[in-house]
Amino acid sequence: LLQGETKQLRLYEERFIELFEDCMENHSGVVGMGLLASSGIIQTVPLCEIEAYNRMDGFGIFATIRVVGRASLVELTTQEPYLKAVCTEIVDDIAPNLELPNHLASNIENFMLLLSSMEHQLSTASKENDEMNDEDVEMQRRIKIAQLDDRFYEEGDDDESGDDDEDDTLELDRRGRFNRAYEVALATDTQGYCVSSQKNSDRTPAELTALSWSSFCTELLPESDATYRIQALDSDNLFDRLKIASHMLRDKQTVLKKKLETAGIKYWADDNDVDMDSD
Repeated sequence: LLQGETKQLRLYEERFIELFEDCMENHSGVVGMGLLASSGIIQTVPLCEIEAYNRMDGFGIFATIRVVGRASLVELTTQEPYLKAVCTEIVDDIAPNLELPNHLASNIENFMLLLSSMEHQLSTASKENDEMNDEDVEMQRRIKIAQLDDRFYEEGDDDESGDDDEDDTLELDRRGRFNRAYEVALATDTQGYCVSSQKNSDRTPAELTALSWSSFCTELLPESDATYRIQALDSDNLFDRLKIASHMLRDKQTVLKKKLETAGIKYWADDNDVDMDSD
């Protein structure tokens, strides 16, 4: 999970219920989300706040957590019944001159518009031909599974305010999902910023930070960008994270170009691609 994103959890094992109680009573509802890899636990963890929860007899606790920051794992202190560790909060390294980050952010916004247009052309062509390739069929299948999972957890939560948001997200194009993720990331940012007056700066450090996170939150199935998302999570330099996003979007453009060529479609912006040389 990245800045501003949420996750619905069902806690039914005794050890996780104990973790929930410890978190609420002793840590103001904030918990780290450990990421386990084949080589061990990843050193950078999302800091999550328990946003809502509901206890149901016989079913456990249904909880919604939201990422509000990051931390670096220093030392594991306890492994049973659940992991406890000493962590230090991560704060981004932000250059005093924001000209280059702002330029790169503008390119990312243009890229979102470009990719949305390319995807719209592909979608229109598929509907006209009434055809879906194996990759698209698999994508639709996985999206339906994710929707069913969300509905299951929502049944355990009396707060239905998020239902419409989930449905709307599925209807939004990539640029729309990017804009929504940006607003959420900006609203949930708990990092403090020390800034000097920059009259020529297009965006504030907080806005640039939110944009850098939202760049990785435009896929309907976030796990398809897992490698890039982990790199972003591990980066403590705002400009570096913007560059990672730029490379990711460039790769997506290459994939979409190939799909357009396979479908026999010439994209109108082929000769006017987004300039990413500055990254």
